[in-house]
Amino acid sequence: MKFIAQVGNCYESIIEGFPETLMDILSQHYSVMNPNLRMSMCKSLILMRNKNLISPLKLLELFFKLLKAKDKLLRKTLYNHIVTDIKNVNQKSKNNKINTVLQNYMFSMLKDSSPIAAKISMDIMVELYRKNIWNDTKTVNVIVTGCYSKITKVMVTALKFFLGTDAPEEVKADSDSESEDDNEKAKKLILAGQVSKKTGKKKRKMEKALSMLRKAKKKQKPVSFNFSAIHLINDPQGFAEKLFKQLESSTERFEVKLMMINLIGRLVGIHELILLNFYPFLQRFLQPHQREVTKLLMTSAQATHDLVPPDAIEPVLRTIANNFVSEKNSTEVMAVASD
Repeated sequence: MKFIAQVGNCYESIIEGFPETLMDILSQHYSVMNPNLRMSMCKSLILMRNKNLISPLKLLELFFKLLKAKDKLLRKTLYNHIVTDIKNVNQKSKNNKINTVLQNYMFSMLKDSSPIAAKISMDIMVELYRKNIWNDTKTVNVIVTGCYSKITKVMVTALKFFLGTDAPEEVKADSDSESEDDNEKAKKLILAGQVSKKTGKKKRKMEKALSMLRKAKKKQKPVSFNFSAIHLINDPQGFAEKLFKQLESSTERFEVKLMMINLIGRLVGIHELILLNFYPFLQRFLQPHQREVTKLLMTSAQATHDLVPPDAIEPVLRTIANNFVSEKNSTEVMAVASD
C-alpha cells in the first residue's frame, strides 16, 4: 500500500481508483479497523495527496470524519495534515471554493455528537486563524457559535480565542517548562561556582549559565493580545446578549464563568454595546474576598463607555466604594478598587 502510494505518480493510469477504494474502506469501517492498518491507510492517502493524486476536498472531508476515531495518535496525524494541507491550498492565493465548503463542513462538525471531533474542529479553525490562513469574517463567526457549545472544552477554546492569547496553551506550557528547567540548571551552576574552587572548566560553565539566564530574561515578554477577531463579529450585540443569557443559567466552574464575563465586558466596551442587565450581575461579584476580584473590577471598567446611562453605572460604583473603600478594609484592598 505504501509502495503504491510512493510510486503512484509514475503510474497514474494504473492506480486510478485506488485512492477512492482506500477512502471508501476507511469511511465505512474506520471505527472497527485495526489501528495500525487504519494509520497506514491514512498515511498512504496523505502521501498520495502530497503527490496531488487526490483532490484536497474529498480527503479533508474524510479526515474530518475520522477525527471521531478513538485513536489519539491518528487524530494528531490528521490534525497536522488538515492544517498543513489547507495552508498549502491557500499558499499562492485564497482558494475560496475549497475554503467555503470546508468552513461549512466544520460548522456542522461543531454540532457533532462526538465531543472530540467538535473540539479538534474548533482547534483547527483557531490554528488556521492564528496562521492568517482563515482570518476572515466567516471563520470568526463560526467560532462565535462555539461559545454556545454544550461541550465545555469547545466553549472554552472559543472563549480563549476571543480573549486573545496569541499562542496555543500546549505550546506555551511546553516552552515555559523547558525554560524553567534551563533556568534552574543555570542557577544551580552559578550557586555551585560560588561555593567551590574555581577552575577554567568551571569558569566556562559559569559564563554559560549566566548567558542562559540573560537570554531567559530577554525572552520573558508580556503577554500580548489580539482583539482583531472581536471586530469581525457580525452581530456583537446579539452575541453579547446570547452569551450573557447563557452565563446567567450556567453551571460551569467559576473559571469558565469568569472567561464569559471577561468576554462580555470586552464586547460591550469595544463595540459600545448596551447591556444593562450585565452591570447588576457584575455587582454580585464585587467583594474584597471574591476570587479574581481584580479581573472583575477590570471587566467593570472595560464595560463602561459614554453610551451607558449613568443610572446603570452608578450602582456599580457605589458597590465598589462601599465594599472596598472603607475603614474596615486594608490599604491594599482600597488601592485595588481605586486603580
